[in-house]
Amino acid sequence: MKTPSIEFISTIPGLETIEEVVPKPAIKYIPEWWKKMPHVPSLHSIEEAVGGNVKNCPSFMDYFSQGYILPMWADVILYYNSETEDWAWRSPDSRFSFSLHNNGQYLDHVDHKFLGNPSYTVFKAACPWRIITSPGYSVYQLPVFYHFNEDFSVLPGIRDADSYHQINPQIVIHSDKKEIFIPRGTPFAQYIPFKREKVLGSVREATESDIKRFNKDDIRFTTKFMGSDVYVNERKGK
Repeated sequence: MKTPSIEFISTIPGLETIEEVVPKPAIKYIPEWWKKMPHVPSLHSIEEAVGGNVKNCPSFMDYFSQGYILPMWADVILYYNSETEDWAWRSPDSRFSFSLHNNGQYLDHVDHKFLGNPSYTVFKAACPWRIITSPGYSVYQLPVFYHFNEDFSVLPGIRDADSYHQINPQIVIHSDKKEIFIPRGTPFAQYIPFKREKVLGSVREATESDIKRFNKDDIRFTTKFMGSDVYVNERKGK
């Protein structure tokens, strides 16, 4: 079976040669706070057993490694005055343009918050990249959550990139500063490809077979101290 693929194609010649702005696997954009966090080893002694810190949790690295990160492709300043509703944008080249989703389209109808921050308006980027996926595959568009940017976030959504390749990320402004500066190369949005297929869901009471399965799964981990190498590897399915 052919391995599914995803392509990022630049519509502006030469953009693909600038390493700083080329979409890359998300694992290359591990947040700095995670890199700086000390690894606290698990402690197993008669006095206490400690599972360390979240660096022992495989779910973080699994999340960091999903899909691709699209960096901001050019320096941009986004201006919005919430009192007058005046807005503007500026970039080094008019080809890197932005428009505004007036608040009547979305924000007037919902109390949209991200990481606890309020929202003031939504800009729309004329993105110079296109995405092509294998037939039957779409992409999730997600904010770069764990980078904790307090100025903006990208709205999540889905694009059927096997048939429609344009992406124009919607940028929600969360800061009350009138001008937001997003430098070239800033982690901007995350794109995770997935296969479109129906998944049958159901709700039922656990059977005797289910209980045996759950007990078997539990005993694998309750016989190891949390945070040990074996515990972490088994949680990762290794």
